[in-house]
Amino acid sequence: MNKIDQLKQLRLEEESRLIDAEFVEQCARVVLTDLVSWSNRHVFSKLGGELSIEIPLGAPNAGVKYASIDPPKPVVVIYLSMITDIYRDALTFPSISQRLVGETDTLTALHEEPPWNKLPFAFPSSVPELQPGLVHGDLSPACEMLAARHEERKQSKLDANDVRCRFIMFELMLAWTFFHELGHVLQRHYRLRTTAANQDHADVFLEWPESDETEDSADTGTTEPVQGDLPAQARELMADAEAMDLTLKYMHASGRLCFATLYLLYCSVSCMYQRFYQKYEENLNITKHRHPHPALREQVSEAFLSWSMSDYLVARKLVPDREHAALVVTYITVRANLFVGLFRATRIEARDESSGLPSYMRLQTEAHRADMLRYQDTLMPYIESQMAQVQQWHLLASNRMDEWLEMLKAHQRGRTGGGDASAAT
Repeated sequence: MNKIDQLKQLRLEEESRLIDAEFVEQCARVVLTDLVSWSNRHVFSKLGGELSIEIPLGAPNAGVKYASIDPPKPVVVIYLSMITDIYRDALTFPSISQRLVGETDTLTALHEEPPWNKLPFAFPSSVPELQPGLVHGDLSPACEMLAARHEERKQSKLDANDVRCRFIMFELMLAWTFFHELGHVLQRHYRLRTTAANQDHADVFLEWPESDETEDSADTGTTEPVQGDLPAQARELMADAEAMDLTLKYMHASGRLCFATLYLLYCSVSCMYQRFYQKYEENLNITKHRHPHPALREQVSEAFLSWSMSDYLVARKLVPDREHAALVVTYITVRANLFVGLFRATRIEARDESSGLPSYMRLQTEAHRADMLRYQDTLMPYIESQMAQVQQWHLLASNRMDEWLEMLKAHQRGRTGGGDASAAT
Protein backbone atom coordinates (compact mmCIF):
# COMPACT_ATOMS: atom_id res chain seq x y z
CA MET A 1 0.00 0.00 0.00
CA ASN A 2 1.32 3.43 -0.86
CA LYS A 3 2.30 5.65 2.04
CA ILE A 4 -0.21 8.33 3.08
CA ASP A 5 1.05 11.71 4.30
CA GLN A 6 -0.64 12.25 7.66
CA LEU A 7 -0.42 16.05 7.44
CA LYS A 8 -2.10 15.97 4.04
CA GLN A 9 -4.75 13.67 5.49
CA LEU A 10 -5.50 16.22 8.20
CA ARG A 11 -5.86 18.92 5.56
CA LEU A 12 -8.33 16.77 3.65
CA GLU A 13 -10.37 16.26 6.82
CA GLU A 14 -10.40 20.01 7.41
CA GLU A 15 -11.58 20.58 3.84
CA SER A 16 -14.43 18.12 4.40
CA ARG A 17 -15.57 20.04 7.47
CA LEU A 18 -15.68 23.28 5.47
CA ILE A 19 -17.84 21.86 2.66
CA ASP A 20 -21.54 22.74 2.79
CA ALA A 21 -23.01 19.24 2.63
CA GLU A 22 -26.54 20.60 2.11
CA PHE A 23 -25.46 22.55 -0.99
CA VAL A 24 -23.55 19.54 -2.31
CA GLU A 25 -26.57 17.26 -1.82
CA GLN A 26 -28.84 19.75 -3.60
CA CYS A 27 -26.47 19.87 -6.58
CA ALA A 28 -26.19 16.08 -6.58
CA ARG A 29 -29.95 15.62 -6.59
CA VAL A 30 -30.25 17.86 -9.65
CA VAL A 31 -27.94 15.53 -11.58
CA LEU A 32 -29.27 12.29 -10.11
CA THR A 33 -32.89 13.23 -10.77
CA ASP A 34 -32.07 13.51 -14.47
CA LEU A 35 -30.23 10.18 -14.45
CA VAL A 36 -33.08 8.39 -12.66
CA SER A 37 -35.61 9.86 -15.10
CA TRP A 38 -33.55 8.72 -18.07
CA SER A 39 -33.22 5.21 -16.61
CA ASN A 40 -36.95 4.87 -15.99
CA ARG A 41 -37.92 6.33 -19.35
CA HIS A 42 -35.60 4.13 -21.39
CA VAL A 43 -35.58 0.92 -19.32
CA PHE A 44 -37.67 0.31 -16.24
CA SER A 45 -41.04 1.84 -17.13
CA LYS A 46 -41.09 -0.43 -20.18
CA LEU A 47 -40.74 -3.42 -17.86
CA GLY A 48 -43.36 -2.31 -15.37
CA GLY A 49 -40.65 -1.46 -12.85
CA GLU A 50 -39.02 1.65 -11.47
CA LEU A 51 -35.55 2.75 -10.41
CA SER A 52 -35.06 5.11 -7.48
CA ILE A 53 -32.16 6.76 -5.65
CA GLU A 54 -31.20 6.99 -1.98
CA ILE A 55 -28.54 9.25 -0.43
CA PRO A 56 -28.05 7.98 3.14
CA LEU A 57 -25.49 8.97 5.74
CA GLY A 58 -22.57 6.69 6.52
CA ALA A 59 -19.08 5.79 5.33
CA PRO A 60 -18.24 6.65 1.69
CA ASN A 61 -19.72 3.91 -0.47
CA ALA A 62 -22.24 3.18 -3.20
CA GLY A 63 -24.24 0.17 -4.29
CA VAL A 64 -27.59 -1.28 -5.31
CA LYS A 65 -30.49 -2.83 -3.46
CA TYR A 66 -33.70 -4.29 -4.88
CA ALA A 67 -37.22 -3.64 -3.68
CA SER A 68 -38.31 -6.18 -6.28
CA ILE A 69 -36.67 -8.33 -8.92
CA ASP A 70 -39.80 -8.92 -11.01
CA PRO A 71 -40.76 -6.31 -11.99
CA PRO A 72 -37.32 -4.76 -11.48
CA LYS A 73 -37.35 -2.05 -8.82
CA PRO A 74 -33.69 -1.35 -8.05
CA VAL A 75 -32.51 1.38 -5.71
CA VAL A 76 -29.14 3.00 -6.42
CA VAL A 77 -27.56 3.95 -3.10
CA ILE A 78 -24.85 6.63 -3.02
CA TYR A 79 -23.79 7.76 0.42
CA LEU A 80 -23.63 11.50 1.02
CA SER A 81 -20.06 11.18 2.29
CA MET A 82 -19.01 9.75 -1.10
CA ILE A 83 -20.77 12.60 -2.88
CA THR A 84 -18.98 15.18 -0.72
CA ASP A 85 -15.65 13.43 -1.37
CA ILE A 86 -16.37 13.66 -5.10
CA TYR A 87 -17.25 17.33 -4.72
CA ARG A 88 -14.03 17.96 -2.80
CA ASP A 89 -11.96 16.51 -5.66
CA ALA A 90 -13.89 18.59 -8.21
CA LEU A 91 -13.48 21.67 -6.01
CA THR A 92 -9.69 21.41 -5.76
CA PHE A 93 -8.72 19.93 -9.14
CA PRO A 94 -8.56 23.25 -11.05
CA SER A 95 -6.57 24.87 -8.22
CA ILE A 96 -3.97 22.09 -8.14
CA SER A 97 -3.84 22.06 -11.95
CA GLN A 98 -3.19 25.79 -11.84
CA ARG A 99 -0.29 25.26 -9.43
CA LEU A 100 1.16 22.49 -11.59
CA VAL A 101 1.16 24.86 -14.58
CA GLY A 102 2.34 27.99 -12.76
CA GLU A 103 4.81 26.58 -10.22
CA THR A 104 6.34 23.61 -12.08
CA ASP A 105 7.56 22.78 -15.58
CA THR A 106 5.13 19.84 -15.83
CA LEU A 107 3.11 21.19 -18.76
CA THR A 108 6.03 22.90 -20.48
CA ALA A 109 8.02 19.66 -20.49
CA LEU A 110 5.04 17.76 -21.89
CA HIS A 111 4.47 20.26 -24.69
CA GLU A 112 8.14 20.29 -25.67
CA GLU A 113 7.99 16.58 -26.48
CA PRO A 114 7.06 15.47 -30.01
CA PRO A 115 4.42 15.22 -31.30
CA TRP A 116 2.72 17.45 -28.72
CA ASN A 117 4.97 20.42 -29.64
CA LYS A 118 3.27 20.60 -33.05
CA LEU A 119 -0.36 20.01 -32.14
CA PRO A 120 -2.75 22.98 -32.37
CA PHE A 121 -5.13 21.55 -29.74
CA ALA A 122 -2.48 21.23 -27.00
CA PHE A 123 -3.87 23.87 -24.63
CA PRO A 124 -1.43 25.89 -22.45
CA SER A 125 -3.88 26.68 -19.62
CA SER A 126 -4.45 24.58 -16.49
CA VAL A 127 -7.88 23.44 -17.72
CA PRO A 128 -9.43 23.78 -21.20
CA GLU A 129 -11.69 26.71 -22.09
CA LEU A 130 -15.21 25.99 -20.87
CA GLN A 131 -18.27 27.86 -22.07
CA PRO A 132 -21.24 28.34 -19.68
CA GLY A 133 -23.37 26.01 -21.82
CA LEU A 134 -21.14 23.05 -20.93
CA VAL A 135 -22.40 23.10 -17.33
CA HIS A 136 -25.58 21.14 -16.52
CA GLY A 137 -28.50 23.47 -17.29
CA ASP A 138 -30.02 23.36 -13.81
CA LEU A 139 -26.63 23.89 -12.14
CA SER A 140 -25.60 26.71 -14.46
CA PRO A 141 -27.22 29.59 -12.45
CA ALA A 142 -25.36 28.62 -9.26
CA CYS A 143 -22.18 28.05 -11.22
CA GLU A 144 -22.27 31.42 -12.97
CA MET A 145 -23.11 33.21 -9.72
CA LEU A 146 -20.02 31.73 -8.07
CA ALA A 147 -17.97 32.40 -11.20
CA ALA A 148 -18.95 36.08 -11.10
CA ARG A 149 -17.94 36.31 -7.44
CA HIS A 150 -14.46 34.97 -8.21
CA GLU A 151 -14.10 37.34 -11.16
CA GLU A 152 -15.03 40.30 -8.91
CA ARG A 153 -12.54 39.41 -6.18
CA LYS A 154 -9.12 40.76 -7.04
CA GLN A 155 -7.49 38.44 -4.52
CA SER A 156 -9.10 35.30 -6.00
CA LYS A 157 -6.73 33.03 -7.89
CA LEU A 158 -9.62 31.35 -9.70
CA ASP A 159 -11.60 32.59 -12.67
CA ALA A 160 -14.94 31.66 -14.21
CA ASN A 161 -13.33 28.86 -16.21
CA ASP A 162 -12.08 27.18 -13.02
CA VAL A 163 -15.52 27.37 -11.42
CA ARG A 164 -17.14 25.78 -14.47
CA CYS A 165 -14.51 23.04 -14.34
CA ARG A 166 -15.57 22.26 -10.76
CA PHE A 167 -19.25 21.88 -11.66
CA ILE A 168 -18.58 19.81 -14.79
CA MET A 169 -16.20 17.42 -13.01
CA PHE A 170 -18.62 17.01 -10.12
CA GLU A 171 -21.39 16.09 -12.57
CA LEU A 172 -19.17 13.69 -14.54
CA MET A 173 -17.86 11.85 -11.48
CA LEU A 174 -21.35 11.56 -10.05
CA ALA A 175 -22.84 10.42 -13.38
CA TRP A 176 -20.12 7.81 -13.85
CA THR A 177 -20.70 6.48 -10.33
CA PHE A 178 -24.44 6.24 -10.93
CA PHE A 179 -23.96 4.53 -14.28
CA HIS A 180 -21.52 2.02 -12.78
CA GLU A 181 -24.20 0.94 -10.32
CA LEU A 182 -26.80 0.98 -13.08
CA GLY A 183 -24.47 -1.24 -15.11
CA HIS A 184 -24.72 -3.95 -12.45
CA VAL A 185 -28.49 -3.71 -12.68
CA LEU A 186 -28.75 -3.63 -16.47
CA GLN A 187 -26.46 -6.65 -16.75
CA ARG A 188 -28.39 -8.41 -13.96
CA HIS A 189 -25.30 -9.30 -12.02
CA TYR A 190 -27.39 -10.54 -9.12
CA ARG A 191 -28.02 -13.65 -11.23
CA LEU A 192 -24.30 -14.32 -11.30
CA ARG A 193 -23.75 -14.05 -7.56
CA THR A 194 -23.66 -17.52 -6.06
CA THR A 195 -23.56 -17.27 -2.26
CA ALA A 196 -26.67 -17.78 -0.18
CA ALA A 197 -26.38 -14.29 1.29
CA ASN A 198 -26.63 -12.82 -2.18
CA GLN A 199 -30.10 -14.24 -2.70
CA ASP A 200 -31.57 -11.72 -0.26
CA HIS A 201 -32.08 -8.93 -2.77
CA ALA A 202 -33.39 -6.53 -0.13
CA ASP A 203 -29.83 -6.09 1.14
CA VAL A 204 -27.55 -3.39 -0.17
CA PHE A 205 -24.71 -4.72 -2.31
CA LEU A 206 -21.92 -2.28 -1.58
CA GLU A 207 -19.75 -1.84 -4.64
CA TRP A 208 -16.81 0.32 -3.60
CA PRO A 209 -13.74 -1.15 -1.84
CA GLU A 210 -13.54 1.31 1.02
CA SER A 211 -12.46 -1.41 3.44
CA ASP A 212 -12.10 -5.15 3.40
CA GLU A 213 -14.58 -5.56 6.23
CA THR A 214 -17.32 -3.46 4.61
CA GLU A 215 -16.86 -5.07 1.22
CA ASP A 216 -16.67 -8.69 2.34
CA SER A 217 -19.49 -8.54 4.87
CA ALA A 218 -21.77 -7.11 2.17
CA ASP A 219 -21.11 -10.06 -0.07
CA THR A 220 -20.74 -13.10 2.15
CA GLY A 221 -22.07 -12.25 5.59
CA THR A 222 -18.58 -12.66 7.06
CA THR A 223 -15.54 -10.48 7.59
CA GLU A 224 -13.20 -13.13 6.19
CA PRO A 225 -11.23 -11.67 3.26
CA VAL A 226 -12.14 -12.85 -0.22
CA GLN A 227 -9.13 -14.39 -1.97
CA GLY A 228 -9.17 -13.38 -5.60
CA ASP A 229 -12.88 -13.48 -6.46
CA LEU A 230 -12.14 -13.43 -10.18
CA PRO A 231 -15.74 -13.68 -11.45
CA ALA A 232 -16.66 -10.67 -9.29
CA GLN A 233 -13.62 -8.74 -10.50
CA ALA A 234 -14.62 -9.48 -14.09
CA ARG A 235 -18.11 -8.13 -13.39
CA GLU A 236 -16.64 -4.89 -12.09
CA LEU A 237 -14.83 -4.37 -15.40
CA MET A 238 -18.11 -5.09 -17.19
CA ALA A 239 -19.95 -2.51 -15.07
CA ASP A 240 -17.13 -0.02 -15.69
CA ALA A 241 -17.59 -0.47 -19.44
CA GLU A 242 -21.33 0.12 -19.15
CA ALA A 243 -20.66 3.23 -17.06
CA MET A 244 -18.25 4.63 -19.62
CA ASP A 245 -20.63 4.02 -22.53
CA LEU A 246 -23.64 5.52 -20.74
CA THR A 247 -21.68 8.56 -19.56
CA LEU A 248 -20.60 9.28 -23.14
CA LYS A 249 -24.20 8.88 -24.34
CA TYR A 250 -25.39 11.14 -21.53
CA MET A 251 -23.01 13.94 -22.52
CA HIS A 252 -23.70 13.50 -26.23
CA ALA A 253 -27.48 13.58 -25.72
CA SER A 254 -27.17 16.94 -23.94
CA GLY A 255 -24.97 18.34 -26.70
CA ARG A 256 -22.01 18.77 -24.37
CA LEU A 257 -19.56 16.17 -25.64
CA CYS A 258 -16.56 18.08 -26.99
CA PHE A 259 -12.77 18.30 -26.63
CA ALA A 260 -12.95 20.20 -23.32
CA THR A 261 -15.49 17.92 -21.63
CA LEU A 262 -13.72 14.84 -22.98
CA TYR A 263 -10.54 15.90 -21.19
CA LEU A 264 -12.49 16.47 -17.98
CA LEU A 265 -14.15 13.07 -18.39
CA TYR A 266 -10.75 11.36 -18.53
CA CYS A 267 -9.70 13.35 -15.45
CA SER A 268 -12.93 12.59 -13.60
CA VAL A 269 -12.82 8.84 -14.17
CA SER A 270 -9.15 8.74 -13.21
CA CYS A 271 -9.97 10.61 -9.98
CA MET A 272 -12.60 7.99 -9.19
CA TYR A 273 -10.22 5.07 -9.66
CA GLN A 274 -7.37 6.68 -7.77
CA ARG A 275 -9.77 7.35 -4.89
CA PHE A 276 -9.73 3.59 -4.14
CA TYR A 277 -5.99 3.09 -4.48
CA GLN A 278 -5.40 3.59 -0.75
CA LYS A 279 -6.89 0.14 -0.14
CA TYR A 280 -4.58 -1.66 -2.57
CA GLU A 281 -0.94 -2.76 -2.66
CA GLU A 282 1.66 -0.99 -4.76
CA ASN A 283 1.78 -3.88 -7.22
CA LEU A 284 -0.42 -5.54 -9.81
CA ASN A 285 -0.81 -8.95 -8.24
CA ILE A 286 -4.33 -10.42 -8.18
CA THR A 287 -6.06 -8.68 -5.30
CA LYS A 288 -8.10 -10.26 -2.52
CA HIS A 289 -10.94 -7.80 -3.16
CA ARG A 290 -14.04 -8.23 -5.30
CA HIS A 291 -12.70 -5.37 -7.36
CA PRO A 292 -9.62 -5.53 -9.56
CA HIS A 293 -6.75 -3.20 -8.83
CA PRO A 294 -7.90 0.34 -9.72
CA ALA A 295 -4.91 0.81 -12.06
CA LEU A 296 -6.15 -2.12 -14.14
CA ARG A 297 -9.70 -0.83 -14.07
CA GLU A 298 -8.51 2.54 -15.27
CA GLN A 299 -6.48 1.05 -18.11
CA VAL A 300 -9.38 -1.05 -19.40
CA SER A 301 -11.87 1.82 -19.10
CA GLU A 302 -9.46 4.25 -20.70
CA ALA A 303 -8.92 1.90 -23.64
CA PHE A 304 -12.68 1.67 -24.23
CA LEU A 305 -13.08 5.44 -23.95
CA SER A 306 -10.25 5.97 -26.44
CA TRP A 307 -11.74 3.36 -28.81
CA SER A 308 -15.16 5.02 -28.56
CA MET A 309 -13.90 8.57 -29.00
CA SER A 310 -11.74 7.68 -32.00
CA ASP A 311 -14.84 6.29 -33.71
CA TYR A 312 -16.88 9.33 -32.65
CA LEU A 313 -14.35 11.88 -33.94
CA VAL A 314 -14.09 10.14 -37.31
CA ALA A 315 -17.85 9.58 -37.66
CA ARG A 316 -18.58 13.25 -36.89
CA LYS A 317 -15.81 14.26 -39.34
CA LEU A 318 -14.07 16.24 -36.63
CA VAL A 319 -10.81 14.63 -37.81
CA PRO A 320 -9.96 13.20 -41.25
CA ASP A 321 -9.11 9.68 -40.10
CA ARG A 322 -8.35 7.40 -37.15
CA GLU A 323 -4.67 8.35 -37.19
CA HIS A 324 -5.56 11.98 -36.45
CA ALA A 325 -8.19 10.84 -33.94
CA ALA A 326 -5.53 8.79 -32.16
CA LEU A 327 -3.37 11.92 -31.77
CA VAL A 328 -6.22 13.84 -30.16
CA VAL A 329 -7.19 11.01 -27.84
CA THR A 330 -3.61 10.16 -26.90
CA TYR A 331 -2.81 13.77 -25.97
CA ILE A 332 -5.89 13.97 -23.77
CA THR A 333 -5.06 10.62 -22.17
CA VAL A 334 -1.41 11.43 -21.48
CA ARG A 335 -2.20 14.85 -20.10
CA ALA A 336 -5.09 13.63 -17.92
CA ASN A 337 -3.00 10.79 -16.48
CA LEU A 338 -0.18 13.20 -15.71
CA PHE A 339 -2.30 15.86 -14.04
CA VAL A 340 -4.55 13.52 -12.07
CA GLY A 341 -1.56 11.44 -10.92
CA LEU A 342 0.20 14.54 -9.63
CA PHE A 343 -3.07 15.91 -8.24
CA ARG A 344 -3.53 12.82 -6.11
CA ALA A 345 0.12 12.72 -5.02
CA THR A 346 0.03 16.40 -4.09
CA ARG A 347 -3.00 15.90 -1.88
CA ILE A 348 -2.49 12.44 -0.39
CA GLU A 349 0.83 10.67 -0.87
CA ALA A 350 3.89 10.98 1.35
CA ARG A 351 6.71 12.05 -0.96
CA ASP A 352 10.07 13.78 -0.90
CA GLU A 353 12.53 15.00 -3.54
CA SER A 354 13.85 11.47 -4.08
CA SER A 355 10.42 9.86 -4.49
CA GLY A 356 10.35 9.96 -8.30
CA LEU A 357 7.01 9.20 -9.88
CA PRO A 358 3.99 8.89 -7.57
CA SER A 359 3.29 5.24 -6.80
CA TYR A 360 0.05 5.00 -8.80
CA MET A 361 1.71 6.53 -11.85
CA ARG A 362 4.57 4.03 -11.57
CA LEU A 363 2.06 1.21 -11.98
CA GLN A 364 1.06 2.75 -15.32
CA THR A 365 4.61 2.71 -16.72
CA GLU A 366 6.27 0.22 -19.06
CA ALA A 367 8.02 -1.42 -16.11
CA HIS A 368 4.66 -2.82 -14.94
CA ARG A 369 3.16 -3.46 -18.36
CA ALA A 370 3.73 -7.22 -18.24
CA ASP A 371 2.00 -7.46 -14.85
CA MET A 372 -0.89 -5.35 -16.12
CA LEU A 373 -1.37 -7.56 -19.17
CA ARG A 374 -1.09 -10.73 -17.11
CA TYR A 375 -3.80 -9.46 -14.75
CA GLN A 376 -6.12 -8.68 -17.65
CA ASP A 377 -5.45 -12.04 -19.29
CA THR A 378 -6.28 -13.79 -16.02
CA LEU A 379 -9.70 -12.14 -15.94
CA MET A 380 -10.54 -12.64 -19.62
CA PRO A 381 -12.03 -16.16 -19.31
CA TYR A 382 -14.33 -14.92 -16.52
CA ILE A 383 -15.34 -11.92 -18.61
CA GLU A 384 -16.13 -14.04 -21.67
CA SER A 385 -18.09 -16.71 -19.79
CA GLN A 386 -20.24 -14.19 -17.93
CA MET A 387 -20.70 -11.97 -20.97
CA ALA A 388 -22.26 -14.89 -22.82
CA GLN A 389 -24.96 -14.96 -20.14
CA VAL A 390 -25.28 -11.22 -19.64
CA GLN A 391 -26.03 -10.55 -23.30
CA GLN A 392 -29.00 -12.92 -23.11
CA TRP A 393 -30.72 -10.95 -20.35
CA HIS A 394 -29.32 -7.40 -20.65
CA LEU A 395 -32.09 -4.87 -19.93
CA LEU A 396 -30.90 -2.29 -22.48
CA ALA A 397 -31.03 -3.40 -26.10
CA SER A 398 -28.71 -0.62 -27.31
CA ASN A 399 -25.80 -1.66 -25.12
CA ARG A 400 -22.24 -1.88 -26.49
CA MET A 401 -20.92 -4.76 -24.39
CA ASP A 402 -20.22 -6.92 -27.46
CA GLU A 403 -18.13 -4.09 -28.87
CA TRP A 404 -16.26 -3.72 -25.58
CA LEU A 405 -15.48 -7.43 -25.51
CA GLU A 406 -14.29 -7.31 -29.11
CA MET A 407 -11.96 -4.45 -28.17
CA LEU A 408 -10.44 -6.55 -25.37
CA LYS A 409 -10.01 -9.51 -27.72
CA ALA A 410 -8.44 -7.31 -30.39
CA HIS A 411 -6.01 -6.05 -27.77
CA GLN A 412 -5.12 -9.61 -26.87
CA ARG A 413 -4.69 -10.66 -30.51
CA GLY A 414 -2.41 -7.71 -31.14
CA ARG A 415 -0.19 -8.64 -28.22
CA THR A 416 0.07 -12.29 -29.25
CA GLY A 417 0.61 -11.59 -32.94
CA GLY A 418 -2.77 -13.01 -33.89
CA GLY A 419 -4.25 -9.94 -35.52
CA ASP A 420 -4.40 -6.18 -35.84
CA ALA A 421 -5.18 -4.40 -32.61
CA SER A 422 -4.77 -0.90 -33.99
CA ALA A 423 -8.43 -0.17 -33.41
CA ALA A 424 -7.94 -0.58 -29.69
CA THR A 425 -5.42 2.23 -29.40
